[in-house]
Amino acid sequence: MRINRSLLNWGVFLIALGGIPLAVDQGWLESDIASDLGQLWPLILVGIGLGLILRWTPLSWFGGALVAATFGIILGAAAVSLRDNDLGSIQSIIPAVASTACAGDAVGEATTSEGGIATADDFTAEVTHSCGELQLTRASGATWSLEAQHDADDPPRIEQTEREGMTAGVELSQSADYGVVFLGGRSQSRWDLQVPAEAALRISTTLNAASATIDPGSGPITLVSGTWNASDATVDLADTTAEAAARVDLTLNASDGRLSLPAGDIFAGITLNASSLEVCVPQSAALEVDYTSVLGSDDLDASGLSEVSSGQWATPADADTDGRIVLSVTNTVSSLSLERPEACS
Repeated sequence: MRINRSLLNWGVFLIALGGIPLAVDQGWLESDIASDLGQLWPLILVGIGLGLILRWTPLSWFGGALVAATFGIILGAAAVSLRDNDLGSIQSIIPAVASTACAGDAVGEATTSEGGIATADDFTAEVTHSCGELQLTRASGATWSLEAQHDADDPPRIEQTEREGMTAGVELSQSADYGVVFLGGRSQSRWDLQVPAEAALRISTTLNAASATIDPGSGPITLVSGTWNASDATVDLADTTAEAAARVDLTLNASDGRLSLPAGDIFAGITLNASSLEVCVPQSAALEVDYTSVLGSDDLDASGLSEVSSGQWATPADADTDGRIVLSVTNTVSSLSLERPEACS
């Protein structure tokens, strides 16, 4: 019988993920012990090493299964910690998962430089990045550019997109097809992407065991979307100008994120799965939160909002506000923190 390695690893992961909360509920495992299981994260490195050693043997599956089981145990422990409102444990578990999902922290020695002139009024940047660092900022003019450091066999795929004969965006991905796996070993890569200064931006990111800083500066934005898997990312939109009710769509899976918003008209759809997210919304903005939680934690009751109905929160109706921000949040075994300073920075 031939075993599908991918399905085996996912099966092991799901069994471990559900097994920890079940063991605590049934009294087979103390919750204090479960909350400490995040300290098992070095087994991820052990599993990767075993996978490399046993790669060409009949036991080659074992390393990947060990990594899958460790991920499941750690996230199961995170679920217990969140349910018990033990945020100290969850905050230490999530970065450990993200930082050890790729083997080693060495950066490839090869480099790639490319760029062009954007001639359209809007610009779309679509980026898929695994096992490395991404920094996205505004350029000083109507140009886009990429400076990348990477493995020799993993240069970024770069595709400049056009619309009606004008340069309207760029798509970036990796040559090596890694994705999120339970077994792997590779050098990390660093990408520094600059986008046009005046163009209205549409930014889409997919991060797999990566870290990212997305700071579009003071220019206009239309859309910021992202799917982050075992990653750590910051999106700073505090100085941007929202173009005609800008939209933010983020999905975090076992990730740690920070989102800063400007005063203006913005709709943000956020899905959290075993993750942690800090959201900053300036006090001058009218804020509405449509909130659904399954074993999640939040501080909405301490953010100056009023619960107008079950799962519906909003600023007082008589508040002097500038713009309207709507957050639609689904929180599954995750932590949501909301900040309301005079201005996000």
